[in-house]
Amino acid sequence: MIEGEAVVLRPIRRDVASALLEGRQPAGLVFADGYPSEFSLEVMDLLAGPRAATPDGEGFHPCFVVRKEDDVVVGEIGCSRSGPTARVGYSIVASCQGRGYATDALRALLMSLRADPRVGQITAETPVAHGASRRVMEKAGMRLCEERLGEVDGELVELAVYEAA
Repeated sequence: MIEGEAVVLRPIRRDVASALLEGRQPAGLVFADGYPSEFSLEVMDLLAGPRAATPDGEGFHPCFVVRKEDDVVVGEIGCSRSGPTARVGYSIVASCQGRGYATDALRALLMSLRADPRVGQITAETPVAHGASRRVMEKAGMRLCEERLGEVDGELVELAVYEAA
């Protein structure tokens, strides 16, 4: 568990991911309106579905973003690691966006990753046109290091690549 000011990051278990993929409500969890999002289901698929990178999920570490005030899941955040590089990603459901949860969650995750001696570099990317996500990364202390073409949902788009300072 990783703690921010307004949110707590709780690791997502494979059985919980499987339940969500099957359309079942996992016991003991309360979700914000609009959960799971399309992104949420992609995360669950990468953890426990046919797209799971490894049987034990090694290298992929997703967490629920849980609002402290009422213990409601408002999104996900996590990282995938390859050698010394950690690549972070996050999503907050539409009903909870614009309240600082993504920034708080990203700051907490970055702090945790910086404390890990196995991590030497932390990166994130988002479409150049996605201003809200770019602002989250900048508020969390990441800096733009390049723009490049990349694929998102099968489309070629210009990506903004950020690195933790």
